[in-house]
Amino acid sequence: LGACLADDMGLGKTLQALAVLLARAGQGPALVVAPTSLVGNWRAEALRFAPSLKIVVYAEGGAASERTRLIDAAGPGTLLLVSYPLLQIDAEAFAARRWATLVLDEAQAIKNAAAKRSQAVFALQADFRLALSGTPVENRLAELWSVMRACNPGLLGSAARFAERFAGPIERQHDAQARQTLRRLIAPFVLRRTKAQ
Repeated sequence: LGACLADDMGLGKTLQALAVLLARAGQGPALVVAPTSLVGNWRAEALRFAPSLKIVVYAEGGAASERTRLIDAAGPGTLLLVSYPLLQIDAEAFAARRWATLVLDEAQAIKNAAAKRSQAVFALQADFRLALSGTPVENRLAELWSVMRACNPGLLGSAARFAERFAGPIERQHDAQARQTLRRLIAPFVLRRTKAQ
């Protein structure tokens, strides 16, 4: 089962994720998907706090065949870092590989489940999935469905069923029972700490 780490900004989500990646390193290759602007930060943090991992940045520039060799070569102890746009471009190559650990940084990037970026993430095969997001819900509950779909496929049912059972009643009718049921359903899979805590 996967999880969503939803701590406020500044509480060390990246460091916590690196601890998970270190603990799971021997089980196979790991993939971190992050916004383009954060890939360099991930590399720097991994080199600093997890130097035993083999850090590989999946970057533009070379031929697609050269890039996909990085995917094929990833083994236990390898941490492959890729941006959401590059994951989308080479979605088939990433989906063809099984990952021991998948980390989705700023997971609200996949809040639109119908977007090609989200579909590329949903197609990934991983033994354990960890979504990092200080804001798993920014505007609509459908965003939460998308993040949870990436972490635990099937947990909240189909998008249509989720809208019927939770999003509609909670957002339009302010249904307290539906809200409580949803909270209980996702609670085991979401860790949320605020700065005040």
